[in-house]
Amino acid sequence: MDSDDAAVELRKLLTEAAHVFSEYVRESQQPGAQVSGRIQGVIANAEQSESDARMFPDAGVGSRVWDDVRDVCAGAANTWSSAFLYKLYAAPAPMGIVGETLLAVLNNNAHVTRAAPSGAAIERAVARKLAQLLGFPSSADGLTFPGGSYANLHALMTARNTRFPDVRTRGMSNVRGAVFTSAHAHYSIDKAAVAAGFGLDSVVYVPTDSVGCMDVHKLRKLMLESRARGVEPFFVNATMGTTVLGACDPIASISRVCREFGAWLHVDGSWGGPHALFGDDPAFSVHNIHIDSFVVNPHKLLGVPLQCSFLIMRQGLNVMRRALGLGATYLFHDEQVCGESDVPCDVGDATLGCGRRPDAIKFWLMWRYYGTQYFTNRVALARNTSLRLAELVRTRTSLLGRWVLVTEPASTCVCFWFVPCALNDKRSEWGGATRRMCTHINDGGSMLLDYATVDVFDGTNTCTLPEFFRIPINNPSVSSATLNDVLNAIESAAAELYP
Repeated sequence: MDSDDAAVELRKLLTEAAHVFSEYVRESQQPGAQVSGRIQGVIANAEQSESDARMFPDAGVGSRVWDDVRDVCAGAANTWSSAFLYKLYAAPAPMGIVGETLLAVLNNNAHVTRAAPSGAAIERAVARKLAQLLGFPSSADGLTFPGGSYANLHALMTARNTRFPDVRTRGMSNVRGAVFTSAHAHYSIDKAAVAAGFGLDSVVYVPTDSVGCMDVHKLRKLMLESRARGVEPFFVNATMGTTVLGACDPIASISRVCREFGAWLHVDGSWGGPHALFGDDPAFSVHNIHIDSFVVNPHKLLGVPLQCSFLIMRQGLNVMRRALGLGATYLFHDEQVCGESDVPCDVGDATLGCGRRPDAIKFWLMWRYYGTQYFTNRVALARNTSLRLAELVRTRTSLLGRWVLVTEPASTCVCFWFVPCALNDKRSEWGGATRRMCTHINDGGSMLLDYATVDVFDGTNTCTLPEFFRIPINNPSVSSATLNDVLNAIESAAAELYP
């Protein structure tokens, strides 16, 4: 195919795609639209079709592929609906979709600067801007990663190899290190500890208080005990926006403990990070706090298309290159140096992988198109909507049962029970009731909700809460009507299941 043919085909396909995609978005945002995916068409037999000519034709289907596209859309979870309240993301902003398309058109690989010159420059600029908004020193820099879990792994691996440099050549045989994290932290910290060779036995889970924040006094006590056993407390993960309750650990106090022990402080702000960047809640501010690394996922609260995650390093990228780089000279020629920090532009050597998407481009295009105020407004709206939902739960009365808040929302996640009258005095059955009601609603297809459970400290003991509804607010289209629809759906489910 020559260049003219490719350009003509691309224009034709994008024109058709624009029609199909915009039609899908319009229909998906209609009241009552299906939220759960329904597998249909040729995809319905996908698992049995390894040799099915319908699924994998010898000759292409041409324009009939748009029927397949519509089938894929029908079988997808509808994140455009305001009733998609299932996970920590929602539909992307339209300019984000343009940015995602641009990445595919360019098909650049950001491991080497010459392979993605504009992408590398934008990534560096965005990372430094995020560092500035966090109050990091001018030495700070960062990179994008395909998700917060992978970014957390890189933070832990960098901390490990910095604290125990012989690991690079001799392995883990003589390393005794402990990883400290809240009992409410994301499971990716556990996986990172396994991948880094420490194992789950080296992960110390610090208890939380009654609202899900790490208990700093217990952190210090556990770190002292670890050192007394000859196990170095080298890494502490603080969470900004825990996955379930949305709580923010007391980062300033944790930082002081880390400085006392010489431990690396990592902040997993995958979900709650936007509150530090674009919010005004002092509980999330990290200015004038010593943090070694920080993760934020713009693909969550900020509406950037999946995936887009940034890892910001206080000491810049050289600390990652020293810890993780191998200097493969057949690939990384160090022909250029970026800025004033004397960091070679070929940043792929600072990661555990090689190929890298220049994901910063789609975030930056959104920033350019909508402006900083767009992100500020999204964070504020999500926070206000969460508080509104909490108030509805707190004040709502029902003949079918009672509404109970788990805790006041710390960020943009609201957690609560609806207790049917028949179970009012049977707390041990609240969790089962929540699961049944949630499944009943989700099976209906017009709404997707989720539930969760956590261990909390009640002032005397740590106890496991019965499962409760967990409603994350990420979609700016969630209105007061949406919130009432959610509560009405839960009451309707209770009426059917617990008559």
